[in-house]
Amino acid sequence: MDGFAEYEREGFTIKARTEYDDDSTPPWKRADGHGPVSEWTDRRKGPGERVLCSDRSSRRYYDFAEAIAIAKRDGWGSPDGKGTKAQRAAAAVESDFNFLRTWCNDDWHYVGVILSVEKNGVELDRNAASVWGVEDNDSQYLRDTAEEMIPEAVEVGRATMAKLNEGVE
Repeated sequence: MDGFAEYEREGFTIKARTEYDDDSTPPWKRADGHGPVSEWTDRRKGPGERVLCSDRSSRRYYDFAEAIAIAKRDGWGSPDGKGTKAQRAAAAVESDFNFLRTWCNDDWHYVGVILSVEKNGVELDRNAASVWGVEDNDSQYLRDTAEEMIPEAVEVGRATMAKLNEGVE
């Protein structure tokens, strides 16, 4: 998604782009709040487990039953509190399973959101601001992330212009 947004701020043009984040750490190892996932294995599925993904004879299992217990204990579920505790937990675990499955199926990746800064069509810094490990499954989230970094990119632009102007005087 190279070049997904462009902004004008304080006389600077800020361009946002993404680059694939080659850190292949799976989501369940990057952050808390996911159900248990097995390592790759060739064993049979156990009670309460679902196949998360497979590759030939190897599979990863999502322990749905254990995830339900965790969700009930930790209060996973809708913030509006609708439904019983068990219903909220089941919905949250189903959502988690589907989220992890989409990552396993390569439906989304982690990316870096990188901002460049220009002045009058001249690129001052191609990497003025960046953040990595961003999920690329929501274009609005990518835009929100980029917008949060605009002040940093503008500051880099100002600093670069100040250095350039020092040489002119």
